[in-house]
Amino acid sequence: MKYIKKYLKRLYKIIMKNEMRVLPGQIAFFIVLSLIPLVTLLGFIASQFQVDMKFVLDVMKDSLPNQVIDILLPALENPGLLTGVSMIVGFFLASNATNSIIIASNMLFKLDDSGFMRRRIKAIIMLIILLFLFLFMLVVIAFGNDIASFVLELIFKNKVPYAIYELFLFIKWTLGLLLAYVMVKMIFTIAPDSPIPSKNMNKGALFTTLSWIIITSAYSIYVANFADYNIFYGSLANIVVLMMWIYFLSYTLVVGMAINSDDYLKEIHK
Repeated sequence: MKYIKKYLKRLYKIIMKNEMRVLPGQIAFFIVLSLIPLVTLLGFIASQFQVDMKFVLDVMKDSLPNQVIDILLPALENPGLLTGVSMIVGFFLASNATNSIIIASNMLFKLDDSGFMRRRIKAIIMLIILLFLFLFMLVVIAFGNDIASFVLELIFKNKVPYAIYELFLFIKWTLGLLLAYVMVKMIFTIAPDSPIPSKNMNKGALFTTLSWIIITSAYSIYVANFADYNIFYGSLANIVVLMMWIYFLSYTLVVGMAINSDDYLKEIHK
């Protein structure tokens, strides 16, 4: 109990930092601008690896608010439009999101920004890594049941014990959570323009990963059952839901980075 109080007190101090008033909104803004190119790139890569987009859509429909899906659906259903020059432009636009994370990370860790080109190249590399990690996580979640059913049926000759299948489901979602944690930790580790030890990113990455899962689930339930943005925003309601969801995710992302930077700055000033 004492540890929880101490942690909540520290979390409150982090939330009250001046950076928390600016950085989440900045990151959320660039993520919103980058979202359609980002989703289009994801759909394009999935199509190149013969990933069935129906499974990807089913996973997203189970995880995200319906209003967000309505906005992202066209970009996922038409990934073939992304070719040649448009693909390069898509990567550049989508890298605005990772570039804003780099800038925010530098501010929190009290680091100087590197040159524009170097930072932009790193942002594109981060984007490529995240796209493949995210795609792999989707494949684990989307195709996990089919792969497990095939393997288990070969082993148990079409009579799979229920307990075994339940154990697999637990492992599958645990693996998905672990991959999400790895993805977030990789963002935190790569983002600063000066090397920061990976060990300093653990607490913030865990906080952000768990927060994303809780926020997305809670916000999906809230939007589906309680919120009625149509009353105030009419046809813009879907965009409002999308922006609110991304802002909440961006806020916890910055809090995670702030937790890491707080630990790191205390460590180097001992």
